[in-house]
Order: sequence, then C-alpha cells, then structure tokens
Amino acid sequence: MLSFIKYKDTEGIRIGRQVISFTLIEAVMVIVIIGILVVVAMPRFKVYYQIRLQSAAKRLCSDIRYTQSVAISKHTDTKIVFDDINDNYQAFYYDSDSNSWHPIQDPFTRLDLTRDFHADSEYKGIDISSVDINGTDTLKFNWWGTPEDGNSSALSLEGLVSLAWEDESIAVKITPQTGKVDIE
Repeated sequence: MLSFIKYKDTEGIRIGRQVISFTLIEAVMVIVIIGILVVVAMPRFKVYYQIRLQSAAKRLCSDIRYTQSVAISKHTDTKIVFDDINDNYQAFYYDSDSNSWHPIQDPFTRLDLTRDFHADSEYKGIDISSVDINGTDTLKFNWWGTPEDGNSSALSLEGLVSLAWEDESIAVKITPQTGKVDIE
C-alpha cells in the first residue's frame, strides 16, 4: 500500500515524499507464500540427495574398476581400504622395488585416489554404512585383476559396500573371480 504524506512523519519507509508501509494482511500473505514455496521445495531436496547417493555409488564403482585396471596394467597388487567410521576410502598399489604400498593417482586430478564423503562437497552427507569384503574392510586385486579380501584370499562371496543417506541406501557388489562391479 502506498500513501502520500505531505507534512506528517508516520511509520514506514520514507522515500522522498512517499511513505511505503505494509498492512497486516500483506505481511501474512508474504509469509503464506513463503510457506507454500518451502512445502513445494522440500521433496526436491530429497530427490537431490538420492541423486547424490547414486552418484557416490557410481563413483565408487568407477574407482574400483580403475584400481583393478591399475593392477592389470602395472602387473602388481592394488587395494582399496574402506573406513566406514570416517566415511572414506583410498586406493594403493604395491611397489615391489620399495616393498611398500603407495597411493594410486586419480586419472583426472592426478592427486591421490581418495574419497572422503565428509570433506568432499559433492558427496557431503553420504555415509559408508557397511563394508564386507570376506569379513575385511579392504578390497585387493592381484596382477591378474582377481578380487581378494584384505588377507589376500580370493573372494568366496560377493564383496559388499553399502552407502546410505538418511533412510535411503545403495549397495555396491563385487563379484568373486571376475571383480565385476554392480550397483544394487
């Protein structure tokens, strides 16, 4: 509501000779409209996190496949160590010359192949809810690309890494013998 006042100062915002003020009905309408927008937008946030969860699972699959390909191409052992408490994982290759494990480089960033779901803004809020690679938290590949557990024993059952966000979850399965990776 706009009103023109020549001499008298009243409540509202003064712009030159013009005073802008809101009635109670206008203020209530603004609050109602904001409430409606919030109610409409809330389901979209859930979809946004479901997409984030699927993206994190696809990234994990990609990292597992890449780690397997490094094992085959370098003729060495590789491993991914999962930390479900801190929601991260890191990939390593074995260097027989130095007799030690070294981080694998991410092919895109040239940094260590590490994913931290707490620190990475792309996946913030995603949790590694469980890891079961024959009872260990490490997935290894020998130089043939065959998947093994953290004790260097061939997988006897499917390896499973579960990612979660609130009540949604996705499982990444690693097939014994071939190392085929699927999202469940």
